[in-house]
Amino acid sequence: MLDQFGLCVAAAKFISETFNVLSVTIWLFDEQEQLAFAASTSRSEREANDAVPNLSGLGANLTSIRGLSKPFDLEKAKGDYAESLRQISSSQFRTGGNRVCTPLWMGDRCIGVAILADRVGGVPYTVEELDLLKCMGDQIAVGLVNLRLTEEIMRAKELEAFQAMSAFFVHDLKNAASTLSLTLQNLPVHFDDPIFRQDALRGIGETANRINQLISRLGALRHLELKPVELDLNVLVADALEVLKGAPEINVVKELHLEPKLKVDRGQFGSVITNLLLNARDAVGPGGEVRIETRQSDSWAIVSVADNGCGMSPGFLRTSLFRPFQTTKKKGLGIGMFQSKMIVEAHRGKIQVESEPGAGTTFRVMLPLQCQAV
Repeated sequence: MLDQFGLCVAAAKFISETFNVLSVTIWLFDEQEQLAFAASTSRSEREANDAVPNLSGLGANLTSIRGLSKPFDLEKAKGDYAESLRQISSSQFRTGGNRVCTPLWMGDRCIGVAILADRVGGVPYTVEELDLLKCMGDQIAVGLVNLRLTEEIMRAKELEAFQAMSAFFVHDLKNAASTLSLTLQNLPVHFDDPIFRQDALRGIGETANRINQLISRLGALRHLELKPVELDLNVLVADALEVLKGAPEINVVKELHLEPKLKVDRGQFGSVITNLLLNARDAVGPGGEVRIETRQSDSWAIVSVADNGCGMSPGFLRTSLFRPFQTTKKKGLGIGMFQSKMIVEAHRGKIQVESEPGAGTTFRVMLPLQCQAV
């Protein structure tokens, strides 16, 4: 991919060949409005910077160059900006003629200058050549600005991807924290029950293991990677139901009838079921019912999670449910269903949903019986 340095090198060479000039040097204004070496046909960056000990102090003098729109004779120009430009562009040959400077304009923005020196034979520039030089300078400026915008867009996309990926992990950590929170809430009440203590210790251990797995994934993840193994979805569902054990005020009904085993990623697909169960718990509140079922229908294995909670509007289902950062929860991240859909589709499956405000919600995760994760 062409970068700023490569573009400036090519531009300097093109100007040199077009006007038969031995020395073409391009300087650009940086973010601090200081002049910075970009490229040259006659000297290196170190040579250019060594020739101008106080380069950082020239930026202020050169601001007035932005009032100039056309190429000009550097030998005849007056003012602080002209002296500064002469300092950064020395001639090597006495017979090379006058130095010429052209500002690099993009709209109403001057992003730098190109200085031409040591023209073969010292031939003066014609009006037509100066017009051509201006056009070339404008095109170089457009290319540089477009290149910078492209780089900014790429950085923005990288940041967006990083934020989205981070949100996935934060969401999973939030689910783990929710499990621990429920355990802690019930610990003072049921501490004397040895069975509860045993379940609590197992749940805490499993949550700690999930957090450690998240940390490992965070260090290695570049994209959604699945590691499918053949397993019984009924067992995976039973394990996921542990997240609701700390919510005794909710009635949980399970009907696990699926017989065939499938190849799925245990951690990733388990997080889908966990997310659906936690969403159902949040939707029903105390006294509500959450029903989870596994079954076979034709060539599909189906895991359904239903609740009799608040439900969702048709508009939200249609436009927002599976989009990132869209949520009906006050403290939700809007990541769970987006992430779940990605995971299910990576298993060549699909998610169906039925919901009405005040009438509850049913999610159906459908996987082909010959499920081969991708």
